[in-house]
Amino acid sequence: MDFLPPPDLALPISYEARAQAVALYCDAIVRMHWGERLINKIFGRAMQSHAAGRIVVQHYRWKEEGAERPTLALLQRHASRGTRTLASFVAVLRLTGMVAAEADPGDRRVRYLVPQERLIAGLRVWIAHHLRCCEALGWLGAGHADRLMEDAAFFSAFVSRAGTILDQVALHRGRFGGWSWFDERDGGGRVAMLLLRDHFKANPVAGSPPAAFPLRARELAEGLGLSHSHVRGMLKEATEAGHLAHDAGRAQVRLTPRFLDEATSWLLHFLSWFADAAHAARRAG
Repeated sequence: MDFLPPPDLALPISYEARAQAVALYCDAIVRMHWGERLINKIFGRAMQSHAAGRIVVQHYRWKEEGAERPTLALLQRHASRGTRTLASFVAVLRLTGMVAAEADPGDRRVRYLVPQERLIAGLRVWIAHHLRCCEALGWLGAGHADRLMEDAAFFSAFVSRAGTILDQVALHRGRFGGWSWFDERDGGGRVAMLLLRDHFKANPVAGSPPAAFPLRARELAEGLGLSHSHVRGMLKEATEAGHLAHDAGRAQVRLTPRFLDEATSWLLHFLSWFADAAHAARRAG
């Protein structure tokens, strides 16, 4: 599948502004998951995060516009793969109190999935980090992230329109090279974000070749709830795939220009979809 270059609205942004915004975003997301072993276990793969997001989006769409309520069958229709594991994932969400099941009064065989406050509150903070980064890039005016946290009506309007984000993710799956490579692996998306964060902190201005930065695989594994062997294996395979150069002896890593282009393009597209949803939510209010 062809690589998707950055969106046009990102072209006028300087390297320095882009580096600062991406480092800000990646740091916020990594901090959300650092030391949260249960959260990392539940949402270790992108498919799981997207399914949980779809439950919340569809629930708010039902409340706002009378759309179909979320069910396991609905999640399976939207999933392009891994449909068998969705039932197990939903069971975990119920067990941890993130989702409740509500029987349809007219057909007790139908079980609606109702997101609980724990899941909604976590999603609210997660979305706010994205909007804050959109503000840093100049794609949203100041105050959108704060409004999302404080204004229940704006949050509802945003979430009920956020299905377009999930649709865009599904549409462009596999088009971002190295980012897609990491995202397909257990915990890989967060490992990639940590690498990007530390790269841009070490390289706040453009330089060639980019500077290496410290990476301690054991510390990374413990922080993200992964096994040390899994992280070491991922870094080894990423080096062989040409995404990074890893000097285990010096505990340093350098990201390759190709991986940087691919991962940065993904993040800019992803954030642009959040900006679009925020603009739509504001217009609706």
